[in-house]
Amino acid sequence: MITPAPEPEVAGSLISFKQDTIAVALTITTARKENVGSLYTTAIEGKMPDSTVRKNNLIIRVTGDSARAYNNTEIFASYTDSLGVTYANAVADTANKVTVTKLQKKKGGITEGVFTIRVSNSTKTKTLLLNAGKFSTSFLDY
Repeated sequence: MITPAPEPEVAGSLISFKQDTIAVALTITTARKENVGSLYTTAIEGKMPDSTVRKNNLIIRVTGDSARAYNNTEIFASYTDSLGVTYANAVADTANKVTVTKLQKKKGGITEGVFTIRVSNSTKTKTLLLNAGKFSTSFLDY
C-alpha cells in the first residue's frame, strides 16, 4: 500500500529579532492573506506560547503576495512588548525594510524572510528598533 508523504513542517518555525539590543524569539507563528480595508496584504505573525504572561506579539503586513523587498508605505507593523505596550511603524520611515525571500502560496507553504522595522508607541514618546529580524513560518491557508 502506498501512502502520500506528509507536507514537510517548517523547521525552526519562528520570528526572531533584536528589540534595540534585547534578543526576542516568538515561536508561535503563522502567515496568512489578510485584507486591511480594500488593501490586500500578506500578514506574518509571531507570539509567545503563553501570551497571558509573556505578551510579546509582532504582526508584519506587506502590501503584496510575492517574494521581494518591501519598504516604507508597503509595510504595516504592530508590535506589543513584554509589558503589553503596543507600538506601530510610521509608513514613511525609510529605515523599514522587509524582504520576503520565500513565499509558497499554498496551505502549509513556507514563508521566510528578514526585516528591520522602527516602531513607536501611540504618543510617539518611545521608539524601538526591531532589527536583525528573521522569520520562518508556514501559510495558514491560501
